[in-house]
Amino acid sequence: MPQYELMYLLGSHVADDEVPKISANILKFAEDFGGTEVKEAQLGKKKLAYPIGKTRNGHYIVVNFAMDTKNINAFDAKIRTQDQSIIRYIIVNLDEHLARMAKDKIVQSKIVRKGPPAEVTVPTPKAPAATPAASKKETPVLAEINQEELDKKIEAALSEDLTK
Repeated sequence: MPQYELMYLLGSHVADDEVPKISANILKFAEDFGGTEVKEAQLGKKKLAYPIGKTRNGHYIVVNFAMDTKNINAFDAKIRTQDQSIIRYIIVNLDEHLARMAKDKIVQSKIVRKGPPAEVTVPTPKAPAATPAASKKETPVLAEINQEELDKKIEAALSEDLTK
């Protein structure tokens, strides 16, 4: 039987004392659908990377189990329809995931990596003595443009009204 990992996220609207009840329900679902070797790890309440609905914090819970492949879709549907307190979840086939990781390592080891490009120093030719008229005609090189001037030009371009 393939190994699976279920990770789900309970919204912050779930009270701390309700979390064990919900996780017990999920474990019961896993066993009802033929899951064996069911192990659970509660990772605790953490801040989300981005708000989901109006939720900014959530309880993270990971469940590892072995289940027959033909039952996993029914288990997935049961989780999706059963409990509204689960705001996100994912089920991963660990066997496929580990095989894919091994394959990726082999491919990455074959890639020839180049180091950072070496700094190239180009000798500058000696320029003839500059006349005052020649220095007035020169345009500034990009590297010589002042950062403040560049910021002002960017702000002007961004604030320009393109709907005219």
